[in-house]
Amino acid sequence: MPTRAGGALAAGAAALSLALAGCGDAEENGAGDDADALQAYLDEVEPIRLGTNELLDTADPILGAYADHEIDAGEAQRRVEAMERTFAGYVVDIAAVDDVPADISAAHEAYAHTWILEDSYLSALAEAVPEREFDELPDTQDDQRAAIIAWRTRLEVLADRLVVDLPKDIQVAGRGEIAPSPVGD
Repeated sequence: MPTRAGGALAAGAAALSLALAGCGDAEENGAGDDADALQAYLDEVEPIRLGTNELLDTADPILGAYADHEIDAGEAQRRVEAMERTFAGYVVDIAAVDDVPADISAAHEAYAHTWILEDSYLSALAEAVPEREFDELPDTQDDQRAAIIAWRTRLEVLADRLVVDLPKDIQVAGRGEIAPSPVGD
């Protein structure tokens, strides 16, 4: 059985392989992607990505208030459940993105899967809140981070090749904490 570090290393290597696959020029790859298709993809993904980040930023204040006994377990659980339900909408939104440029298709699929992993975490977190049973929460941060970094890297390679400007904050994707801490910030 692989160790956790070995599994994370293997996931990272696989994600980097996805990111770098097909990194030659467009003619060499026969990719047919163009700047307009990439921009359309970004226009569709960015509101989902930004909305997700904004929503997840609400987790620490909820969990911090619970940890500090400012709200009770029932209220904390209701708020986390509401956050998870909203998050589930983003899971559907990212899965519904269908005009994905071929050169980033595999990286996008892995990236979209990170929403499923995070939704699973939020659901487990909501269940764990009343009894503060946080030791059994799923630990998928390493896998999520690897997929997000691979997506971001592949996106940057393609954007550079097609001379498309990426969002200024794209470099933060995959950095920092992925899953909210059960005790808040």
